[in-house]
Amino acid sequence: MECNIQYVGKQRNGTKKYWCTTHKSIASNNKGEELKECLCTNKKLYENELCINKEEIKSMKLIYSNILNQLEGKIYINDKEFSGVLIFNDSILSYKDLGGMLLSKLNNIELENVRCSHCNRFHSDNGKFAYTPHKTHLCLYCGHLFRAQKHNIGNELKKYFNIPDIKLSDKRIIIEDSCRIDYDLFSGTLLVNNQNVNRIIIDKREENICNFLNKALENEF
Repeated sequence: MECNIQYVGKQRNGTKKYWCTTHKSIASNNKGEELKECLCTNKKLYENELCINKEEIKSMKLIYSNILNQLEGKIYINDKEFSGVLIFNDSILSYKDLGGMLLSKLNNIELENVRCSHCNRFHSDNGKFAYTPHKTHLCLYCGHLFRAQKHNIGNELKKYFNIPDIKLSDKRIIIEDSCRIDYDLFSGTLLVNNQNVNRIIIDKREENICNFLNKALENEF
């Protein structure tokens, strides 16, 4: 899919800002000049859209095969791998939005329905914004900043599904060369190398799994 680049105003430093509404990504350089293509690194995902009625979805999973060196998660719908974006009404969701739900639930965040005041579409917070309540949000659909009435965190999946809290066992596991993360959104099950634990031992230090994943996925927005 080709970029659809729009001028969305000026940034705080006075430079112009351009945004790609196709790939939900910035399309200007640090000088405020419009780029020929946006800076999205996952354009290929937007070539494959899955439009599916939520009643047809019996299971939804997110898997990072080795989060130590690969942050592009894989989506599994009804136990079948899907590489692309999910379409629910006017929501366009990628693995990053499922990762945002993972972080929010892991941090016991009470999610809200957050709507952009410019384009009126609902908003998902990912990366560090999925566990850090904030008033100013960047709408990934239109590229505008908008202000909420209070500090909050949103995720569009909340509109369509009742996603349960994540339940962890009081156990730990040693991580060596590989760390697979399996997150089952509908059951609230989180597995680390196929085990339900709340702590890991990595590089000879013990770490809470919540802190570990917060840090690993903090820039995935």
